[in-house]
Amino acid sequence: MSADNHHEKNIIRLTGRLVLRTFGQRSKSEHLGVYFVTDQGDYLIRPASANPFMNNPLMKLAGKTITAEGYIVDYVFLASSWKEGEEDPHPDAAI
Repeated sequence: MSADNHHEKNIIRLTGRLVLRTFGQRSKSEHLGVYFVTDQGDYLIRPASANPFMNNPLMKLAGKTITAEGYIVDYVFLASSWKEGEEDPHPDAAI
């Protein structure tokens, strides 16, 4: 059984804004991360099937609102699909 199959029952849909923030500040792992800011919380986000050590393809959507389906593991939202919504008129409001 793969890790993705294990989480099929826990698929959720969230809507929020993608923002860029520093992850792992003052550590060897410090890098610019893509965060999914939702009413339910803020999560580091990446595609479920993507390599976590490669560039995040969601980075190009920073500042935009998306609706994503996926599952949460610790502090990471692993998105199985997403749909771009309207651009946020106040991109710095929740940073």
